Amino acid sequence: MRLVWYALWCAFAFGSTFALINPILSGWNPDPSIVRIGEDYFIATSTFEYFPGHPIYHSKNLVDWTLIGHALNRPSQLSLLGTPSDAGVWAPGLRYHNGTFYLTSTTRYVYTSEFRLFPRSFYVTTQDIFSNSWSDPIYFDFLGYDADLFWDVNDDVYVTWTGINNAIDKIYGIYQSKIDLETGDSLTPAEHIFSGTLPNNSSARPEGPHVYLLNRTYYLLIAEGGTDSHHRSTIQRGPSPSGPWESNPANPILFNGADLSLPVQDTGHADLVEAPDGSWWGVALGVRPQQSNFSHIQLGRETFLFPVTWESGWPVINHGEPLSEHIEGVLEDTSHLSDYFNDFTNSSELDNSFYFLRTPYKRFHSLSARPGYLRLNGNGYAVGDRDSPALLLRKQTSYEETFETKIDGFTPASNLTEAGVTIFYGDFLHNDIGITGVDSSGSETVERFIVTRTKVQAQQVGPWLLTSDNNTITTVTHTPLQTSSDAVRLVIVGNSTNYKLGFAEGDADDAPVTFTAEIDGAALSIPTAGGFFFKGASFGIYNTGNGKPTLVPADFAYWKQTPGSGSSGR
Repeated sequence: MRLVWYALWCAFAFGSTFALINPILSGWNPDPSIVRIGEDYFIATSTFEYFPGHPIYHSKNLVDWTLIGHALNRPSQLSLLGTPSDAGVWAPGLRYHNGTFYLTSTTRYVYTSEFRLFPRSFYVTTQDIFSNSWSDPIYFDFLGYDADLFWDVNDDVYVTWTGINNAIDKIYGIYQSKIDLETGDSLTPAEHIFSGTLPNNSSARPEGPHVYLLNRTYYLLIAEGGTDSHHRSTIQRGPSPSGPWESNPANPILFNGADLSLPVQDTGHADLVEAPDGSWWGVALGVRPQQSNFSHIQLGRETFLFPVTWESGWPVINHGEPLSEHIEGVLEDTSHLSDYFNDFTNSSELDNSFYFLRTPYKRFHSLSARPGYLRLNGNGYAVGDRDSPALLLRKQTSYEETFETKIDGFTPASNLTEAGVTIFYGDFLHNDIGITGVDSSGSETVERFIVTRTKVQAQQVGPWLLTSDNNTITTVTHTPLQTSSDAVRLVIVGNSTNYKLGFAEGDADDAPVTFTAEIDGAALSIPTAGGFFFKGASFGIYNTGNGKPTLVPADFAYWKQTPGSGSSGR
């Protein structure tokens, strides 16, 4: 009966064509924050060490989403030089008040042991969210992350965040201050307002606070339990924005980790929104382990949608059922994924779906230097260097997905000159295939080879701990090419558990692909020693001098991503 009622309600609210398709933002889009203005919905998500930071998505129906820009798209807003993998910008809070959009964020620059305190959070603003133009940051006084803004009925402005009790114990908690919105200055001391619902120790991790006022009652929605299968959402209510808080007897209101066989896991970090018709919805992050294997979650944490109802003054997520991809037998699932093809002929700029690794020192790509091609001018940094290589990235959007491009006329000057493609997670987790040269003994020419570089996790042997110097093992192979300058097509084929890397030489689009490596998807899902898993996989193109300047440009003829028939990974 519940499912029948839900189907009728969805049909009434969104029309007969509405279909609940999860995830609504495929490919890694963690820490979603949602807001509605009139009939327009907007979501912001995390980007970590990627630049530009914090994508902004727009929708009219909560199902079909368009990437309209990024809140942090200028070096004056976001400098990420040398930022470690999975640091950078975390957990945005997207809010709207009196004609202005506000986006709160935190930039983490260091993970090393001497850096024991959290950084300062900040916010940026815009009056026109479609303009892709936001202010420079205004910083708060507190140290912490996951900041959230709340305007009370008397116009007091509160900022609520995740902090720690001190730099030694590092017991996490939810803190709050009143602020001067013009300056970000604190008007009241930081108040510890909640410790979460789990045992109060360093693993509880109460995070991601959102404060709401509904029917003269204040609600505090938080995430708890860390970022793995213990991740969850809980909600509290009270008489003021600071509590004291009464915990929902049904907490956690979102938690799939009680049944690890469910296809969606690591659920949490939720946010709620009211539709124009008075119905309620929410978004949260989750992962989709492939074949029930938590070592195969290459797409990382994606954004999921769910209905919200209210019972006895408490929100009920997805009618008390686990967060899922389908509502079986009720709604018709239709994949919202599509092919992406860009032949670089119709625009002078890249579209919003492309990212750099960290903030570029200067522009290294061009769509005009050779019309009809995307040219990358290489620099001394290589893929995997903790800096800003000449690398362009675009998120993988489905588990079964093929990425393909063609490099035309690339003639390496030495064995250091290299251009190619990568399936990339972070500095230590990436697998590459490209074109390079090998100096021929006694010859003035440089032979061309396909270089394939794959990585696996290192295993600790003896008492020597794994560090960033030895946490992965790299295997490099070279396959000779037949010509000195012909075009080379490079291909990466992904499925639920592995990737294949291959090439085809010559201009013929139907030339058979020679695969030079096959890697386990775990190589992009399991963090290295001392690392984290906050993002997901992206496809990339690069040009490098491997520590030296390079004068050889790499011209890419197109970018093609094709989801497979089982692209949902379901």
